Order: sequence, then structure tokens, then C-alpha cells
Amino acid sequence: MVAIVLAAAVGGFVYAQPGLGLWPTILIALVITTVPAALDLDGWRIRRGMAWLAAEQRRRMSDLPRTPAGADRWLAGSGESAPELTRASILLMTDRLAEARALVDAFQPATTEDRARRERLVAAFDGMRSGTVDPRGALAAIEALPPADQPYHRISLAWSTAWVNSSNRLPWRAAFAEASRTIGRVSIPARFLVWHAVQELLLPICLLIVFAIALVVGWR
Repeated sequence: MVAIVLAAAVGGFVYAQPGLGLWPTILIALVITTVPAALDLDGWRIRRGMAWLAAEQRRRMSDLPRTPAGADRWLAGSGESAPELTRASILLMTDRLAEARALVDAFQPATTEDRARRERLVAAFDGMRSGTVDPRGALAAIEALPPADQPYHRISLAWSTAWVNSSNRLPWRAAFAEASRTIGRVSIPARFLVWHAVQELLLPICLLIVFAIALVVGWR
């Protein structure tokens, strides 16, 4: 919002100066809106973490639904035969919290992976009820995993924490950005990176579109 106001004020002032014309105004507005996004290191770490998490979730579950309607269809089709914790995660998307929590509470972990997944879900459920996530049980379960398996669960826990915190108007960016560091050097599909980069640079991209439309319709 600050960048928009500043770009409008400075751009309007430059445009009003005799002899400068439109192009310096466009350039200044783009610089003012692009530089803060480009220098937002936490923002880029968050976008990278989200891109990696999305890709990893797709790798682990190729038919992962993306919307509540898709989750309902998935539950009607594959839900009954799916593992309990997977079904509980999808139930969360449909806001059927009581059913999801009952599945998680009844689940008995057989492996350290099972325990980490269960503890993450418990932390998320408790956080939704209390307004803050207590990560200690989930982190203890994650630390029992082999090092290579830990980043996915740490990022997933950080995402649940960010979701609860943002819903309760609490700070969340710094913690999620720090959790994103745990993924190290990994391969992330370009389409996921591009999608999240577009979100980080959405304001200057929107300005470019507005300027392009203005030029086409004859703004001089």
C-alpha cells in the first residue's frame, strides 16, 4: 500500500512537469513498486518454501485436491480407501474439523513418519482452537526422523503455524521464512517458482498491464 501511494504521488508529480512526458513517469512508478519486492528477502524465502512444499505435496499425492469442492469430490471417490491421516488432511479443506480430529485422535502411529504427521495435525487442530500453535510435540517427532525427511515436515508445520497466526492477525512471515531455509538446495519445478514469483511481483506486473492498456487506448 505504501508503494502504491508513493508511486502515485511521485509519478503524478513527474508527469506534471513540462517536457518530461509519460515514459519517465512509468519508469519511476515501476522502480518504486519493484525495488521493495525485489529486496524482500523474507518474501522470496517464503515464496520458495511455498513452491517447494506445493511440489513435494504433489509428488507425495498426485491427486491432491486444490479446492474445497475438489476435496469433497476426492472424499466421495478415494476417501474411504485412503490412509487416515491423509483423509483427515483433506477433511480440513472442507472445514469438517470434528471428523478430521476424530480420525487423528484415533490414529495409532506405526512409524516415526506416522508420528510426525500425526503430531503436525494435532498442533494445527489445537492451534485453530486456541489461536496459537504449540510446535513442541511436532518438532520433537520431526527431530526423530532421518535428516533428509525433516524439511518437508518442518515446512508443513510452519505453514500450519502461519495459517493459524495470520487468521488471528499475529506475525508469521519471519518464522516461515526461517523454516524455508531448512530445504537447502533442492530442485523445484519452474512452473511453481514462476507462479510464486508472479505473486511476489504482482504490483509492478499490474502496473505494467495498466500502462500497456493506457498506451493502447491512446494515453499520451
